[in-house]
Amino acid sequence: MKKAVIFDLDDTLISEDEYIKSGYKAVAWFLKDMYGWDERMTCRQLYDLYLEDSRNVFNRLMEAHDIRYKDNEIMELVEVYREHKPDISFYPDVKPCLYALKDRGIRLGLLSDGYAVAQRKKLTVLGVNGKKIFDKIIITDELGRDYWKPDPRPFIMMKEAFHIDWKDMVYVGDNPEKDFFIGRDFPIMTIRIMREKSVYKDRLYKEGYRESARLNSLADLIKVIS
Repeated sequence: MKKAVIFDLDDTLISEDEYIKSGYKAVAWFLKDMYGWDERMTCRQLYDLYLEDSRNVFNRLMEAHDIRYKDNEIMELVEVYREHKPDISFYPDVKPCLYALKDRGIRLGLLSDGYAVAQRKKLTVLGVNGKKIFDKIIITDELGRDYWKPDPRPFIMMKEAFHIDWKDMVYVGDNPEKDFFIGRDFPIMTIRIMREKSVYKDRLYKEGYRESARLNSLADLIKVIS
């Protein structure tokens, strides 16, 4: 049995799609106060624009409404999105898995990219910010943008915090582009969880480095790491 399991957050423990919709809802309410737009229609339009192309969604929304905007006005919408209280929850298989691992004495870690303020808001809503479900939490953005995965330093920090060998660690993630590349340099077991509507599921593997194992549900995790 492994000694520590480290989890990614977005599209591993929670739905990134759910978070995106929550953020657009907050922005839509903000725009309702500003322009009187119907919040449900605005939220739908934001999500449709995102599905077309995830880049510059707020800019494109303004342009669709013939609104002349300044960069600082777009940044205000970005801040509303990042700082809103998200309407999210764990996937159904998450808590049973976490508690089962803890019952077996396995240490739990969380290692996640994403803007720090947004990630901490998520953890607060989920009830794990500062709580003892996870023995160690690393939000890479709090260390600096250059610490985001696939940089190995957050993984090294997690290993050192647990005082264990690489072979005793597992990392569970979803993003082929950055979650499994750590296996190039260190003998850590990596597991890809396949989530429906995963935002990054179609990304290419970085330099072809793939996961050690693949799961459709965290209910099967203990069997894989035993």
